[in-house]
Amino acid sequence: MGQMVEAIRTFFEQLGSTPSLQRIVVSMDWVAWILVLLLGGAALVGVYFSLTTRRVLLDSDQLEASPQLLLARLKQDPAQLSPVAILSRMGAEATLELLEYGDQLRAPEWRYKWGSVREELLFRLSQQNAFGPTHTLAHYYRSADKQEPDTLRIRRTALIHKLGQQRYVEPNSAGVATCLRVRAHPAEVQGDLGFDGETQWLLADEPAPAVTGPLVELDLIEFRTVQDASVRIHIRRSPAVGGGFCLTLHKRYGLWVVVQEVIEWVS
Repeated sequence: MGQMVEAIRTFFEQLGSTPSLQRIVVSMDWVAWILVLLLGGAALVGVYFSLTTRRVLLDSDQLEASPQLLLARLKQDPAQLSPVAILSRMGAEATLELLEYGDQLRAPEWRYKWGSVREELLFRLSQQNAFGPTHTLAHYYRSADKQEPDTLRIRRTALIHKLGQQRYVEPNSAGVATCLRVRAHPAEVQGDLGFDGETQWLLADEPAPAVTGPLVELDLIEFRTVQDASVRIHIRRSPAVGGGFCLTLHKRYGLWVVVQEVIEWVS
């Protein structure tokens, strides 16, 4: 028992004789000072990243406050979130509003950001075989009216899918407006496709009048079944710039949506 008391007394005596800060500083060599500086730098870096990471997390939480707040921010910069995140955090109404809003703007900086976001949003929606995504796409494609002939809805869907809701291609450098040329079956119903420019309806083998400006061509619609069709669209912005695309459309819940796009040629 006496030995234990003596050990405790010795411990407290040694504790009380801890060297002062001044003695520690005097006894430090250059290696010790380098270690102290490294430790201090690491602490500062840790504090900085802790504060900045907290700021980012707070901004993300604020974005998630409501679909309308998120929509307002995406209208300023559509690349703030990935298309997958947009679809998971916004409802069908807000996503449709974003798609319609994005197609109204023609500023080059916006279109550069918006193009890839829009393409990915349409692709993700088309892969979901459910009424909500299908209904959203059909309204975006302006093909929700089931009383319209399928051919008109398919052609309008193809135009909007490639050109946006404006269905507009800029005039060429000489100011010549874009022409839409539609190759149709003799029994096909002709109607308004909403194209921003002249529209020519021609039979499959009918000679086409010459054009001097940009040209958009829609070929005959190929029906594999009553719910599965494809149509080719060619876009010539100039004699040297253009592309050909084959769009596959499926009819879901009575509504036509694009489910696949294949690039056939580009120039």
